[in-house]
Amino acid sequence: MAAKLNILSTILKQASAEKLFSLLNSIDGKKDLILDKELICSLDYIANFSQLKTCHVEKVFKLEPGSAPGGTNKCVYLIKPTIQNTKIIADHINASRSIDSPKRFWIINVPRKLFASETLLEREGVYGYAKQMELPLGFWCLDKDLFSLELPDFINSFYLRGDLTYVHTAAMALAQLCKICGPIPKIFGHGRCSKMVVDLMNLIMKESSSPSGGSDRISHLIILDRDIDYVSVFLSQLTYEGMLDEFFGINSGRILFPKEVTGKDEKLKVVLNSSDVVFNEIRNNYFASVFGLLRDKAKELQVKERQTKSTLPSMSLGDIKKFVTDEMKNVRQQHTSLSVHIGACEVILNTKSEENFQERLRIEQDILEGQNLRDCITYVEDTINKQDPFSSALRLMCLLSISQDGLLSSEYESLATQFRQSYGCKYISTLYKLNKLGILVEQPPLYQPSTSRTSKLTEVATSKATKIAEKVVTAVNFPKYSSFRTIAKKFNLIPVEEEGVNLKEPTNMSYVFGGTYVPLIGRITEQIAIHGTLKNLEDSMKLLPGSTIINYKADKETGHVIPTKDINNKTIIVYVLGGITYAEIAALRLLGKLHGCKIFIAATSLLSGGSLLKMLSPSEES
Repeated sequence: MAAKLNILSTILKQASAEKLFSLLNSIDGKKDLILDKELICSLDYIANFSQLKTCHVEKVFKLEPGSAPGGTNKCVYLIKPTIQNTKIIADHINASRSIDSPKRFWIINVPRKLFASETLLEREGVYGYAKQMELPLGFWCLDKDLFSLELPDFINSFYLRGDLTYVHTAAMALAQLCKICGPIPKIFGHGRCSKMVVDLMNLIMKESSSPSGGSDRISHLIILDRDIDYVSVFLSQLTYEGMLDEFFGINSGRILFPKEVTGKDEKLKVVLNSSDVVFNEIRNNYFASVFGLLRDKAKELQVKERQTKSTLPSMSLGDIKKFVTDEMKNVRQQHTSLSVHIGACEVILNTKSEENFQERLRIEQDILEGQNLRDCITYVEDTINKQDPFSSALRLMCLLSISQDGLLSSEYESLATQFRQSYGCKYISTLYKLNKLGILVEQPPLYQPSTSRTSKLTEVATSKATKIAEKVVTAVNFPKYSSFRTIAKKFNLIPVEEEGVNLKEPTNMSYVFGGTYVPLIGRITEQIAIHGTLKNLEDSMKLLPGSTIINYKADKETGHVIPTKDINNKTIIVYVLGGITYAEIAALRLLGKLHGCKIFIAATSLLSGGSLLKMLSPSEES
């Protein structure tokens, strides 16, 4: 299984690298490469500087305002075609023209050029001075089973602004994957965006004349919209990798550890993937069990060192040389990794103990189960008034709203007012965006006027009646009916307490949230992994926003899909439009392990509750 996974990631990397090298080589002579800061980390996954040198790239620079950098007469920009990036390039060109510089300019747009950026170049008077090129890279291979488009703005773009630009990008990446692996015979999914992507992918494949490969055939594609399950985004992630993302932020598979972790003055950048032996063993584990695993690993390395030292005297000169270059290097790397991850665990534990993290987890569980809601709201109010990080309070507000199909009008007004007073009016736009996404909303009034022409006296009476009714509902403190509870029941998302969940050696996907919730994405994938169809979930899927996609070649005689009985022969790709969390990734990896099938995970980006709210909020500088 591992070999096949590595083959696919290697082929994807090679295909992306060849596209880049082909464009760079089409520009004759020496050149300077100027990179969009969002692409600097990602580019490391397909090419290193020595490979760029073979394409006659002299130096690599970061895209910054000012004048065009570099000592050659050719500037090649590799950018995402945003307005900000295009404006900086236009300024570079105008600055060069003002001093009659012989510099020439090329813009490589990832994944494609946009009309808005071309319009800006024309408005700035530099349209004819830069040759536009496109580089549809598709998926970035962050790990052997994890692929990302690195489009963190996808939710903002599609779900908020209704911009369909990234739909083409998502479909093109899928089409490129099909060209490598061959057509995907069975496609299942759900969501408005997912349907658009599948339809567009089929159109691209139909128009494409290039032959499809079949080196690592994918048997099932599960494509899902993010908006079918925001609960998994806002819950506290309890796997080690999820915790790292929540605390330090993981960017394109890389993390920047502060001096509190390393014990040194400088920050340390670390690549987080399966090539790190220590990290690979602990990444998907429940956080509380990680310290014990690290301790065992340290003892194992100590024993290994003692054994190797005792055998050194009997080794030949060649064996000693090989031992020093290979074995000792590997041991040193593991020691360094061990030290860093122990330091990270200590920082996380110290912070969590100060925040009374167990109390927060209890509140999250109560919210999901609809219990003690008055206590939950009081806890949120305390979080706001203590001025904990704004995302900490807002995540709980979002969970309350989702689980109850909206907050009571009085609760919404009270929490929103306290939130604005504590964190500032700049977050009004954040509350508006969350409302537009349907995440943080008010419930409709319990009493509504019967006609539009209602007297002022009637309106006042209705308003008072509504407030009284809401107070009664809050005082009684019983779980309110909501579509979330129906969905949770139909998909069995909230485990029964009596069942218990083994967090150290899990067999239930809910362990990623401490046994309180199973990611909906995982539950849908489980159905496909076991039965090969959505037959048992078709009615339940109707409860989710959007429509269900069932696209497969039916049996010629019966007209029905034949369920795949041999799970081991299944290679499933789960594609999430809008981003996926590390907790959900861990759940899917566990699912593949339990059922012995291969599961690839693809997404428009990696996501967490904090990163989503940060994206929807004004920058700290403003």
